Amino acid sequence: MSGDITRRDFLDGVALSIGSAALMGPKTVLASAVESASSGTSNYYPPTLNGIRGSHEGAYETSHALAWRGEKPSNYTDLEEEYDLIVVGAGISGLAAALFYQQKVGKDARILILDNHDDFGGHAKRNEFHSQGQMLLGPGGSGNFQDSHLYSQQSKELVSDLGFDLDKVRDAMAPGWGMADASVDVGLYTDSKHFGEDKIINGPWMGTWFGMGNYRELIQSLTVPASEQQKLIAFVEGTLELQKAIPEEDIKRFLKSTTYQAFLTDYVGLAEPTSSLWNTIIGVTFCLYPDSISIAEALKWGVPGFSVLGEEAYAALADTLIMEESDIVWMPDGNASLTRQMVRRLIPAVAPGDTIEDVVTARFDYDKLDLPTHRVRLRLNSSAINASNTADGSVSVAYVTNGKAFRVRGKHCVLACYNGLIPSLCPDMPEEQKENLRYSVKVPLIATNVLIRNRHAFNKAGVEVFHCPTSHYQLVSSAPPVSIGDYKSNGDASSPMLIYMLTSPTDRNNGSQSGRDLYRQARHKIYTTTFADYEQEIREQLTGMFGALGFDADRDIEAITINRWSHGYAYDYMELYDPVWPKGRAPHEQGRKPLGHISIANSDSENRAYLDGAIDAAWRAVNEQLGNA
Repeated sequence: MSGDITRRDFLDGVALSIGSAALMGPKTVLASAVESASSGTSNYYPPTLNGIRGSHEGAYETSHALAWRGEKPSNYTDLEEEYDLIVVGAGISGLAAALFYQQKVGKDARILILDNHDDFGGHAKRNEFHSQGQMLLGPGGSGNFQDSHLYSQQSKELVSDLGFDLDKVRDAMAPGWGMADASVDVGLYTDSKHFGEDKIINGPWMGTWFGMGNYRELIQSLTVPASEQQKLIAFVEGTLELQKAIPEEDIKRFLKSTTYQAFLTDYVGLAEPTSSLWNTIIGVTFCLYPDSISIAEALKWGVPGFSVLGEEAYAALADTLIMEESDIVWMPDGNASLTRQMVRRLIPAVAPGDTIEDVVTARFDYDKLDLPTHRVRLRLNSSAINASNTADGSVSVAYVTNGKAFRVRGKHCVLACYNGLIPSLCPDMPEEQKENLRYSVKVPLIATNVLIRNRHAFNKAGVEVFHCPTSHYQLVSSAPPVSIGDYKSNGDASSPMLIYMLTSPTDRNNGSQSGRDLYRQARHKIYTTTFADYEQEIREQLTGMFGALGFDADRDIEAITINRWSHGYAYDYMELYDPVWPKGRAPHEQGRKPLGHISIANSDSENRAYLDGAIDAAWRAVNEQLGNA
């Protein structure tokens, strides 16, 4: 491949179909869509689209006009469609709500699921590539089943009922992959811009920072001055004399009110870029730099410090620390397999089979998602603009698709979109509740999959996961190496591969910003960064990492899919910026109160950016609507 990669926003014929739709009346558009679906003639298959995905053009304009400027259509076409349940949002939470409702009410329940994107799954989307006769899969966002032993009963039961035997999936994962096993070797990539040369050093870095293994040798191989190396060694050994004394009184308050960056520079005495070496761990967890995270929060997620802080600090934080190893289980396409299985259970006609083995390679028939003969219908490219209770005890939901506004009615409604949009969808909601919903700011995230023609350079690097603390993408890895059903992970050097890259475009703190300020700023950056800019960053980073091993970006990159999530992770309250609310009084708890026949289900409403948080929210919302809360 040479030159820039051509961005493909639409599959063949889709752009033309949308342009033609603008010339038709709304009922003609719907009739045409149904006719096309019935004939099975469409080639619509969004998982294979490249370019900018996630929050892509066409998915957010209607919502932005509503939320930013209060703009919405003045006229609607009332469809002759009535449902038992209308769900806004086809992510994990929305699909789980549909399943829970169906389980409680019965298979005859009529359910409509609306989503503003051109594919279902929310953040749990699938990136599918085909090269040299092979299918290659990567996660488009939501990645894994994490700490399933801590799931609620309803989350455990849903995952199990969908056929996900996590022991079986765990066994299907190739051993030694550093995204699921913190004890294995990973590559620490230090770039020339910050460290003077491009260099990858392989080793058990997570253990190194705690004085395990050959930590001295690894630290001495870093491209930092010898004096910094010696500080690092003394730091992890616990023999370093701090530059400033730790306050003896109320050490817990100190740990929760002081940034980890200040600790590294003012107390430990590290210089840049040495103090940036843990950016990957902090960045992937919080999507922020150490200058916006407390010492306590940083230590909780596995960065060094206790060795010099002492036993008093450990005792002060013992009740908040992660005391056991995290259990992380991946499917080849991340949590997209879960959402695909949920859709197949709700609408069996979309794909044959029923196991997690066959869902991985099944090609879904998107023409079957929204047929009038089905009890459950999933309507893509449909942006909700209003949800309101009616005088007759039902719910009215309005949405826009292809520039046309429609309205449907239902007995119940679950809003499984993100919290920040809900005040605009429900103008009759009490102002205090609206403010609580607006409090949280979704954490922006970029998950990119890069298809390269072979693994030669990557294999020469010697590991599968790389921490890149000062690069555009802070985490670089092979796509999940999982072999399940007919899908086989291939580590052969001559085979094509997917490189998975993860980052957040947040900036360093200017000293006056909160985490929410930084997330809003990064969101703006996401919308104003072009595909060409992203591509240039990817090319430069991969060349810096693997160029010396034979990688050539022009020759080796075959395709790039950039999943940009301007509204990504659910916001997690932060010690530096958020108060501690009494139980039941936190913004997410106050904001999620049901409004008549409308309930709220999303990970925001549980204050948890994890799969089980989304499922638990769906369970709560459905029970609220059916009077079982």
